[in-house]
Amino acid sequence: MKYKTKILNQIVIGVMISLSISFLTAQSLRLSLFNIKELSTAKITDVDEDGIGQNQQLIAAAKIIQNISPDVLVINEIDHDYSHSDNLQLNAKRFLSSYLKSGDTPIDYEYIFTAPCNTGLLTGFDLNNDGHNATKKDQGTRKHGDDCYGWGQYPGQYSMAVLSKFPFQGKGVKTFQNFLWKDLPGNHIPSKFYSKEELQLFRLSSKSHWDLPLSVNGKQLHLLLSHPTPPVFDGLEDRNGRRNHDEIKFWKLYISGSKEIYDDTNSISVFDQETSFVIMGDLNAAIQGNKDYDDTNAIDQLLNHPRITDSGPFMISNGAKYGIKPGTPNFYEQATTEFRSGMKRRIDYILPSNDINIKDGGVFWPASTTNPQQNALAMKASDHRMIWLDIDLE
Repeated sequence: MKYKTKILNQIVIGVMISLSISFLTAQSLRLSLFNIKELSTAKITDVDEDGIGQNQQLIAAAKIIQNISPDVLVINEIDHDYSHSDNLQLNAKRFLSSYLKSGDTPIDYEYIFTAPCNTGLLTGFDLNNDGHNATKKDQGTRKHGDDCYGWGQYPGQYSMAVLSKFPFQGKGVKTFQNFLWKDLPGNHIPSKFYSKEELQLFRLSSKSHWDLPLSVNGKQLHLLLSHPTPPVFDGLEDRNGRRNHDEIKFWKLYISGSKEIYDDTNSISVFDQETSFVIMGDLNAAIQGNKDYDDTNAIDQLLNHPRITDSGPFMISNGAKYGIKPGTPNFYEQATTEFRSGMKRRIDYILPSNDINIKDGGVFWPASTTNPQQNALAMKASDHRMIWLDIDLE
């Protein structure tokens, strides 16, 4: 099924999404995703003598989160503070305490989940073949990031965290940080670019892949979380484009019940085909712009998957619609970013399994012409827009 056909068979595009809080039943949930640009330790720890956050970008981001008031908040690009490597939750706790719990409408989360990511962790190899094998002396530079498992100028940069009002089912958590790229069935590793020695340790995930079971009033929901590498900053070999495609392909195989996926305990992990799930993350993939592998665009691997409902018709904002042509074939009105003026793309996703009822959703991106103050808030907070989805597990 082609993307445009699938979209046109769903809810009429152009519905105005209200920012008001929907009435939620006992098994309903508001999920949200926010890539907060370079949410660094330095920014998070910029606080006054009372511990109240002072960084203006993060204050803006916190206001948006408080406005949307999600039950589950997935954050991309948050630093893990490796000066406290025994407590990777520290920065998420700091952001919660100093920013989210401050201001006129404070919000709190009882549960936090983090796990190690590959960003900024050196491989010991010259992965980009530039003749320089990066060491710890290169921390803080692009040279360091180019030779890491996942790009980062220092360990822990651009990591992930989850804040939730509902508990995680700890025994069911699975992480796939160490899964090797070469072990992905049908992978698209560029020919002759990496040595045999490099492929024996090169991990698929630029950050990690997490399967995080959530308990919602007796119902179970699996959060499938990742943040694939951008399909740029490479050469003709398209190593990042290929890796992006395969990081997304991982979820395609996983939710299809592949028996060749192993987790970080080296156990084969076969996903139950009756399990409800939501794939969430800045997937760095749009329906336009990426190269095709396996005769398909990277994100179409999920948007066209029979177990997934595309939430795109709910992900519409006035800010995205302003100045563009909506609808087929590009659906720019569903954009979640605008890295350069006029270059709007949907690359942030909340994609539920098709047994879940979508009630509402949206993108926090007011138009500058009708709501300049809120538009400025969104622009200050990040180069991505916060997205959310109301789902019903009943």
